[in-house]
Amino acid sequence: MAAVPIWTDLLQTRSALCLGLAPSPKWLEAWRMPDDVGGARRMCATVLEAAGEQVAVYRIQAPFFTRFGTAGTALLRDVVDGVHERGSLAVLDAKVCDADDTMDSYADLYLGPGSVLRGDAVTATPFMGFGSLGPLLRRAWDSGTLVMVLVRTSNHAAGGVQCAMTGSRTVAQRTADEVREWNDEHGVAAAAVVGAAPGEARDLVARMPSAVVELPGLGRAGRDTRDLVAVAAGAPGRAVLPVTTGVLRHGPDVAALEASIATWRKEIGAGVPAC
Repeated sequence: MAAVPIWTDLLQTRSALCLGLAPSPKWLEAWRMPDDVGGARRMCATVLEAAGEQVAVYRIQAPFFTRFGTAGTALLRDVVDGVHERGSLAVLDAKVCDADDTMDSYADLYLGPGSVLRGDAVTATPFMGFGSLGPLLRRAWDSGTLVMVLVRTSNHAAGGVQCAMTGSRTVAQRTADEVREWNDEHGVAAAAVVGAAPGEARDLVARMPSAVVELPGLGRAGRDTRDLVAVAAGAPGRAVLPVTTGVLRHGPDVAALEASIATWRKEIGAGVPAC
């Protein structure tokens, strides 16, 4: 099965760049904005203004909104609406993880036009067992959205768990195989986050031939853009390359943000072929 068409179409027409939205205390301070809902609203409005219709996908760090309570949750919905007004897709980075009997409730909050927040995808942790994601994945399929499964994360503490062996495979490899098996059996609703070094990332991406794959690392110290683009080239039309720090450090100046986004699009666009 092919990846979800709305994703492949946008990734080909607007590039694989995914822009991070993270109104954290750190970024609000760097932008000299108050650490409150008003500051977060100004920051997000500035980023959306700068991006216009250049960006296919936004990865929105949900906890930096919901920490403000009901007002922050309302702002998160407003930001998702702003993303949709620009014809873009919204990934809600919430890293949900729970028993399977709660997953429909997460879908009610995060996934699809009938949910509270109207996300096009939500990140989810599979380490309570991949089967626990079943209700969330089924709701994603029904609503034409995606569950971004954390197959391999780039945080320093992850290796001890995700690189542990389970039989002849690492936990990450087993999870990647479970993503493929789900999509083959039920329809493409499982996507994947793969924040690994190039060799490991290539192996994991190859195990999931129909999944949209997010490959974090652009703009981070120690990560080579050429390596990320090379991995993305192995997943034409379905690779998402998120950048947060590499763009937000140019704010709050709108012109500087616009220029940074254009530079990143040019830098990755030449190396990621279409389908």
